[in-house]
Amino acid sequence: MKLLYKTLLFILLFGIFIGNSDMTVLADNPIIIVIDPGHGGKNLGAEYEQYTEKEMTMVVARAMKEELEKYTNVTVYLTHDTTDADMSIEDRALFAKEKNADFLFCLHFNMSVSHTLFGAEVWVPAFGSFYSKGYSFAEIQMEMLTDLGLYSRGIKTKLNDRGDNYYGILRYCSDNGIPSALIEHCHLDQENDKPFYQKGDAQLKELGRLDATAAAKYFRLKSEILDVDYSDYPVSETAVPDSVVKPDKTEPEICEIEVLSTDESAGEVTIKMNAEDSDSYILYYNFSFDGGNTYSPLEPWPRPVWNQSDSELTFTVTVPFDEEIQLRTNAYNGFDLWKESNIVTIPAIASAKTGQGETLFSDEASAALQSEYQEIIYDPLETTEAGDDTEEKDSVLLFVLVALLGFFIICIIFVMVQMIFKLKAHNKKGR
Repeated sequence: MKLLYKTLLFILLFGIFIGNSDMTVLADNPIIIVIDPGHGGKNLGAEYEQYTEKEMTMVVARAMKEELEKYTNVTVYLTHDTTDADMSIEDRALFAKEKNADFLFCLHFNMSVSHTLFGAEVWVPAFGSFYSKGYSFAEIQMEMLTDLGLYSRGIKTKLNDRGDNYYGILRYCSDNGIPSALIEHCHLDQENDKPFYQKGDAQLKELGRLDATAAAKYFRLKSEILDVDYSDYPVSETAVPDSVVKPDKTEPEICEIEVLSTDESAGEVTIKMNAEDSDSYILYYNFSFDGGNTYSPLEPWPRPVWNQSDSELTFTVTVPFDEEIQLRTNAYNGFDLWKESNIVTIPAIASAKTGQGETLFSDEASAALQSEYQEIIYDPLETTEAGDDTEEKDSVLLFVLVALLGFFIICIIFVMVQMIFKLKAHNKKGR
């Protein structure tokens, strides 16, 4: 019996030892994160005004690394630590594989061909567990970016002509067994996004710390230095897809408008717009006064939370006076495909008086509204009034110069006449 007790006690102690050994091994195997600053060397990335993407991504990446290293049980690497590094995309993925990385985060800034798009987005691999892991992280990242104030363009996949991941870093990381995500923080060439990066390195470092926090939440890290513990953070479990997650290649199904009301005194029209896209979501809208020949800048579509959009929108626009309006709108989905609405004809709104001669608003108010509209819509040259004033001044100056010249000529003639009379008088005395 004693032998049985001793045997059981030995098994229990051995089990505890083995358990403690496993825990020690786990503690000695930290989470390994690789950060890839987008572009580098001759590849400058986006260039706009005085900003260059490869320089900006390096500032963000270094700040992200510094912040992540304040957490326990994590090791962080940069694929390259200088903006002069000409490192291929494949080599960046191979670097992550050599480090046995648990995740690679690729950092970027964006631009659009027409300089009209704005907002942040995250691109993830389109296949299997790489999609589910990328998407689960991207949900945290996008929520934090929108909390910062950026507009969400969503979490998306993109495929090349071969049906593989379009972005090389996602493709090569997946091929080498590394989960990954590509973060486009904002657009450098759009007024809506400029407030999020224009203040220099301090603001870029803030983005880096935000990226680090998103990664810490995803891996449920904790930090005594920062006094935070994300051990119980509710990371969503994204289902592993059975097949490739393809991007939306079709325009929205519905885009319809109707006029709800017209305020003639203010020259304003209130419009109800209905837009739906079953494959993604509605992202932007804009409107036209000439039936779709020209459109206003893009406006954000209402979104209660970052990954959802309403199907209806009501908005008010100021229309030009004394012109018949052919009102039309566009609805854009998350992949920048759009659908035009029906056309609604709005009769010309009188600028000052009705046909019965009743004044709808004062002449001063009418002039102010027309002036404001002209400045916004037509953008006339500001030098017109200054040019007229200059011509008037030139006319006055010319008149003065002519008058002075005439006076000077009269004076000369007068002097010459006096001299002639004096000469004749002198000649008579001489006789």
